[in-house]
Amino acid sequence: MDSSLPRLLLQPRNWLPAVGLSILWLLNLLPYALKIRIGMLIGQMLYPLARRRRHIAAVNIRLCFPSLSATQQQRLLIDTFRSFGAGLIETAMGWWSPAAAVHQRVEFRGCEHLDAAIAQGRGVILVGAHFSSLDLAAKMMSRHYEVHAVYRRQKNPLVNYALCQGRRSALGSLIDNRDARNIVRTIRSGKVLWFAPDHDMGEKMSVYAPFFEQPAATVTITAKFARLTKAPVVFCANHRNENNDGYIVRLSPIEADFANADDVSLATTINQTITDHIMVDPAQYYWFHRKFKTQPGMAKAALYKAQG
Repeated sequence: MDSSLPRLLLQPRNWLPAVGLSILWLLNLLPYALKIRIGMLIGQMLYPLARRRRHIAAVNIRLCFPSLSATQQQRLLIDTFRSFGAGLIETAMGWWSPAAAVHQRVEFRGCEHLDAAIAQGRGVILVGAHFSSLDLAAKMMSRHYEVHAVYRRQKNPLVNYALCQGRRSALGSLIDNRDARNIVRTIRSGKVLWFAPDHDMGEKMSVYAPFFEQPAATVTITAKFARLTKAPVVFCANHRNENNDGYIVRLSPIEADFANADDVSLATTINQTITDHIMVDPAQYYWFHRKFKTQPGMAKAALYKAQG
């Protein structure tokens, strides 16, 4: 056992997360179909309880899908909670399931695009997004590729420990998102580096670009890394399939002139790529973060205070 784990378990602030992680670990021992159904049921049970997250997701869905009726938006909101519950199980799979058990459930589409990018020998920037099976993606990718990933440190130390240990089980390395030097070094060494640029990080690091036609503060770090390393950029999307018995990983090139195009046009291209893949199954996207908390000429998070 890692010597740091007992110390973490002695801290009272980690006791409740420890219970949650233990439950996930136990659920992960169940047969696949059963634990996914249980996960969806957990998500459905969270729907009336998670008021703040429900409100955020409802606002996001309303902004991104204005053509849907109120009934359709509500259905998508409920389905999003169900997918989130399944995603909790998929997180457990990503952290604790044997790789072979995951590999047998994955279908890859578009490997030729990532293979061609790797063959250029300049490393690859693999752009992802916060789909519900995010924490299973590394183990899915490990069937064919060694991937290095960027992560954001979690507030709770035990959760952060579990996340790092779990993700490292299927990755070449895990890099803190504040360690730009190591990120660039990893790409320049010819490796595949994954990160997800779809969170609102505020105006300082971003430009405004449409996300489902709604202005969104979009980080420019993808373009900066591409310019620094001259590495090709490939998009990676991961979804549970329609039968809920496996996964599809879709790989596609992001066709853009990263060396010369301006940040707004590049951010627009990346957002369009993300939204195209969200439309494969909108309920499998993580609608619970305040995607539009930064808006031009508005107070922070004004859209979430004004609506819902």
